[in-house]
Amino acid sequence: MSSVRVALAGLLLAASPAAFTQQTAGPVARPPQAPLQIPNPHYISIPMEIDVKAPADKVWARVGKFCDIGEWSNAPTGNTCKITSGKDGEFGTMRTVGTEVLVGKTQYSYTYAQAPREGTPFNLYHGTLDAEPLTATTTRLRYTIFLDNSMLADDAAREADIKARRTRFTTALQNMKILAEGGTMPAPVAPPAPTTPRPSAATPAAFLSPNPHYVSVPMETQVNAPVDKVWARIGKFCDIGEWGFPGCSIISGTDGDFGAVRTIGNEVLVGKTKYSYIYTQPLRTSGAYIMYHGTLEARALTPTTTLLLYTLLYDNSNLADDAARDADIARRRTQFTGLLQNMKILSEGGTLPPGAIRAPGRPTPAPPAK
Repeated sequence: MSSVRVALAGLLLAASPAAFTQQTAGPVARPPQAPLQIPNPHYISIPMEIDVKAPADKVWARVGKFCDIGEWSNAPTGNTCKITSGKDGEFGTMRTVGTEVLVGKTQYSYTYAQAPREGTPFNLYHGTLDAEPLTATTTRLRYTIFLDNSMLADDAAREADIKARRTRFTTALQNMKILAEGGTMPAPVAPPAPTTPRPSAATPAAFLSPNPHYVSVPMETQVNAPVDKVWARIGKFCDIGEWGFPGCSIISGTDGDFGAVRTIGNEVLVGKTKYSYIYTQPLRTSGAYIMYHGTLEARALTPTTTLLLYTLLYDNSNLADDAARDADIARRRTQFTGLLQNMKILSEGGTLPPGAIRAPGRPTPAPPAK
């Protein structure tokens, strides 16, 4: 378990589109951001893993669909998972289990989150399931839970919560291993009946965004360098300060670890694999929250070439109409495609040209006089 306390893309994504309009005068003045809903979070991760005697392709095909949780959770009530929006395995897909949203994915992983509710502390809960090939015939399955447990009463409550989650998801990993190796899971065991009557569960509060419209903006570029070299050059959480916007520093945690927080947008690293990371932003007291997530992945194509993928996921239901939504997507795509090109240049050993990175709202440098 790791614990930490609490930005590029998020600063861009949370701000008004007007903040990115090229200016001919001075920088755009930004209104102050609302305070964080949880000003002193205590982020923790709960990593679990198990090795499987089967190749990664076979393992992921058997247990890696978003609603496969309905089978490997082995609940006494049976498989009740259903996709309520989107398509299983795609960014923005929603499932009935926890009303969870698929907010990030790579070739052999996905990360999910739960949306915030009205008047409720938002614990930034995320889960990441990852299948890493070890050999041609073996795979390591990892399940990592990430959340802020600062709202629990004391250390005893936090330790009990961690233990309960670890027990539940370790069992889930064991079930995945059985299925991926072609076995049959044991009959589900019903939990013991409570010795005292339980109070009726309260009706959950309404979601801050009751009718979300999740969109993903996928972008990619091919790099002429091996994946290890590419990721070492541009894959640290604050490398964004070199290929995106200057001034990034880690304000909590360790660069590359779950729960690391960077100055740009107060963004938090909530999911990762060997060659990818996923980040989001914490909720502020303004109450507006678009579930913005960014996923950066480096995928080996050959021993000497790599595919870099950058995907944005967010809820754009707050925008006025389809024209506004299309314009917003186009702006983000242009911005981040440029950043991918910067990463490509750096990964191939080049030097960025003047003006390749700049802070939002700063004027575009004038072309040199001829």
